[in-house]
Amino acid sequence: MKAFSLALVSGNRHKFNEIRKKLSPFGIRLEFVKASLREGCDSLERTAIAKAKQAFAIVKAPVIAEDTGVFFEAFENFPGSQAKRVYESIGFEGLLRKIEGKPRKARFETIICFTADGKKFKSFKGVLCGTICGEVHDRKKDVLPYEKIFIPAGMKKTLSSMLRLEKNRFSHRAKAAKKLGKWLKANL
Repeated sequence: MKAFSLALVSGNRHKFNEIRKKLSPFGIRLEFVKASLREGCDSLERTAIAKAKQAFAIVKAPVIAEDTGVFFEAFENFPGSQAKRVYESIGFEGLLRKIEGKPRKARFETIICFTADGKKFKSFKGVLCGTICGEVHDRKKDVLPYEKIFIPAGMKKTLSSMLRLEKNRFSHRAKAAKKLGKWLKANL
């Protein structure tokens, strides 16, 4: 595959840095276009596709868009694709109270959606399994709230307690980006 460039349209530079590092070994150059994209679909994949459509309309070139959710296995699709809204409405106290006395298994899921023309879309999913701990472990401001209560399977500390470089080696987003890189390398 010859050198290939595409853009990530997002309001989050951390997402860009993580995805860029995973795509670089495949010869893919990722550009960052800062923009807020509308969310609100009932699934991660539909939201990622809707965001990719919006992103293509902005860039008018090959783009990716991403959506991430967290799922508590004790509940169906909760907080799911509405994770941000759920956290903003009930906070850590409400989340931890809701899961009290229930199984604590959870997973992060990311969907990265690619489009070269704004008409055809290809999605790539990454999953990170773990558990929800019983208290908030870190008060950093530049991480997702759920990272402060999520311990990846086989680990002893929350995602937010890890250095970003450590987390980015195995995260849900890194897994989806690697799948995207392999697909682009094989298909372009």
